[in-house]
Amino acid sequence: MEGHGNIRIRYDYYALLRSLDPHLVGRAEVRGADASEGFLFGIEEALTPEGAPCLRPKGILGGSAVADLRTAVFIRPDVFRPVRRTDPVSPGSPWGCPPTSVDLRLAAEPEARRELVLTVAHHHYASPQARELEAQELTKAADRRDLADCTEEFPNGRPREALVVLDANSYPEPGVEGDVPPPDPSTIKDRSHVRHRFTVTESGELVPDTYSDRALRDVGLEDIARHLAVTTGRTDVLTPAPGYADQGGPCRIDRAYASAGVLSAVEDVRVIDTTGLSDHPILLISFAYRRLAEVLTP
Repeated sequence: MEGHGNIRIRYDYYALLRSLDPHLVGRAEVRGADASEGFLFGIEEALTPEGAPCLRPKGILGGSAVADLRTAVFIRPDVFRPVRRTDPVSPGSPWGCPPTSVDLRLAAEPEARRELVLTVAHHHYASPQARELEAQELTKAADRRDLADCTEEFPNGRPREALVVLDANSYPEPGVEGDVPPPDPSTIKDRSHVRHRFTVTESGELVPDTYSDRALRDVGLEDIARHLAVTTGRTDVLTPAPGYADQGGPCRIDRAYASAGVLSAVEDVRVIDTTGLSDHPILLISFAYRRLAEVLTP
């Protein structure tokens, strides 16, 4: 999270983010957040392009968390139009930090009537079992049916396109060249962290928690960086968060997942260094606008 409460660092972080000119911002950790208009306005203002107040993004906060963290989405009104909130939280949901989910349409493309489901989520820090339940909730992003878009293949409605931005607090499945593998648990000095990020088999073996990554990819939501690495050979897109030495070091816990249509519109992924500003890098994903419009046109 940015600044750890230091207002000056937080301001510098948002200045960096604003300089990237993002059209959508997904925040998995907004510290000290409340539902007041003043809090949201402050972030919206910090993200507004210089000299263009009409482009101030619209902020949407997720539900109250156990701690003082919330998820959030910020949407540039000249590019995307929010249609409805669709936070994927069921009664009895395990979420400690509930996700923020919103259905979007392209603002300047009246023919692009299909909706993009954007979900920003933050997995439980300390419990593989809680993350497993949370991941199951997130798989619903791949099954948001549009009853007005029925086809022979999808008689109960074609699934909407989906983009999931996630602080996974767990590992991606290993095996992709250039990706940082999960650490050896015997080398992790913070023993509580081992129980936070590994599961224990009946034989006592410690297995790194990759459930969320596997569950999302099983339902057709592909890890965007992994996809680019496999299809282009680029390894810079797999740059991990720095992590802490006593917790196993660097780890790619910040990931974005996309449905097939959205994935086809991805042009680039950059991992922006935020050393001194945040313990998480910025994952900057660029999409081909015309291709995305085609995907969202019935």
